[in-house]
Amino acid sequence: MKHFLAAYLVRKNIRRRLFRYLILVVSVAAAVGMQVSAALIDRMSRESLELGLKRLGADLVAVPAGLDAELQKSYLTGDAAIFYMDRSIQDRISGFDFVAQTSPQLFIKSLANAGCCSLWNIYLVGFDPDTDFTIKPWLAPRFTRGAERKIGADEVLAGAALGLEEGNTLRFYGQSFKVGGILSPTGMGLDRAVFIPIRSAYRMARESKTKAEQELDLSPDKISAVLIKLKAEKDGGLPAYRAAFELEQRIPEISILQPEELAMKIQQNLSTVLAGLRSASYAIWSATALLIALVFAMATNERKREIGLMRAMGATRGLIFRMIMMEALLVGGTGSLIGLLCSTGLVLGFSSLISQSLGVPFYQPGLGKLVPLSLTALALALLTGMIAGLYPALRASRMEPYQAIRSGE
Repeated sequence: MKHFLAAYLVRKNIRRRLFRYLILVVSVAAAVGMQVSAALIDRMSRESLELGLKRLGADLVAVPAGLDAELQKSYLTGDAAIFYMDRSIQDRISGFDFVAQTSPQLFIKSLANAGCCSLWNIYLVGFDPDTDFTIKPWLAPRFTRGAERKIGADEVLAGAALGLEEGNTLRFYGQSFKVGGILSPTGMGLDRAVFIPIRSAYRMARESKTKAEQELDLSPDKISAVLIKLKAEKDGGLPAYRAAFELEQRIPEISILQPEELAMKIQQNLSTVLAGLRSASYAIWSATALLIALVFAMATNERKREIGLMRAMGATRGLIFRMIMMEALLVGGTGSLIGLLCSTGLVLGFSSLISQSLGVPFYQPGLGKLVPLSLTALALALLTGMIAGLYPALRASRMEPYQAIRSGE
């Protein structure tokens, strides 16, 4: 009964001072929202980067000289980077004794506003199923054949972000393909790419003269990149940085992208951005805690007469204490829920924009990963409200009825 009475009094008091409490709720929401946003961006970007680099599966990637930054941007955003080099470069790279395996890739972009392409401006990546060690292992779990999956000449693999299903038919440059599998999502730009067997890509280019609205000018002796797997150092291999230096020195026509170096650059960029966001959230959180304490101290001082009359009519110290603490917890809980929902919705809803603006990959989390983060933010906000309201609540509960009535006159 006492709890119901305290809740009733809290509700009446909040209605009388609604604007004041709205300010407190908004302050808590802002603090929680910034903390949750920073945590979400940090966790999901790092997870996406880890998944993306695992999918890349190569120790080094060779591209035409000076175009490694273009490839880096392409991997992150999914915007097609179109460049070519002579296919003989793959054989030259394979000839180094520290190289264990190589596989070529071919970059193409589908046409826009063309009936011969069912998806416009899509990144098309040609890969060699016979030597590939990066694409097929990432078939979604429901395609249980995994790395042993045989890809037909007229089949393609689709990135998870395209929303396609196995069995869908696609047309590129007038050539029809069947979706043979969907790759598991990573949050990287390659989630928006379509992967075509490289021989089929050359055939598509050759037949585009008669089938497409615009010819795809592509020679079969051209490739875009070479994925490189290095030998283990114990087997005569070199560290990635030394192998990259050696390759660039002896084959001046290429530049080498090092995935580990890419990861370090992205993490440094991410850390700088998040440090500013977290610093702002800590400042807001401290200010919010002080604001809650100040407002409740002022409210307690304003309500001295009211509290004195309540005590004179039989209200216990515990009832007064619970009433003040319930108000503080209500402010903290409501503000944290609003901040949590708004920040989560904004981060997930604008994940593509965030990824492009910050230059980081972004993998949207499942519900199982959001729940612990949400509970932590909620608990922290409630604790803030509890600590901020503790002194005013103790002070109010210790007021003597007669002195409280007189001082409140």
